[in-house]
Amino acid sequence: MSEEKKILEMIEKGQITAEEGMELLQALREVEDKEENIVQEYHNPIEKREFKFLRIKVTTENGETKVNVNIPLKLIKALGGILPHANNLIPEDVKEQMNEKGINLSSIDFNKILGALESGELEDTVLVDVETYDEEDGKTQVKIYVE
Repeated sequence: MSEEKKILEMIEKGQITAEEGMELLQALREVEDKEENIVQEYHNPIEKREFKFLRIKVTTENGETKVNVNIPLKLIKALGGILPHANNLIPEDVKEQMNEKGINLSSIDFNKILGALESGELEDTVLVDVETYDEEDGKTQVKIYVE
């Protein structure tokens, strides 16, 4: 017996009021709508995209580009085994400067990032978007993203 029919029979038998029955029917419809949305999401997964480049841009407040690096993702994938150890390749004084600014590469799970890039299922293509300020350049934006 359908849930709706059970609710109508309860109203007919006087077990619940018509108002209570309406509330139950509304709640039942909401649950059915949620179930339908879940099924649609399951059948319509995130669109896979094939990313080609990891782009790193550092620009100053006045629009000057300080860094503009485009790395083919195929190269990154080929170097995948090295990336988790990238922190060891950075000079200690540079690491100290990065740590002072709150940047700690050892906390980044490069294998997880590579997996997301390979699957093509990233929802947000911007991986890092940071603004800093220094006296020499003013506001500086660091943006790392894939295309």
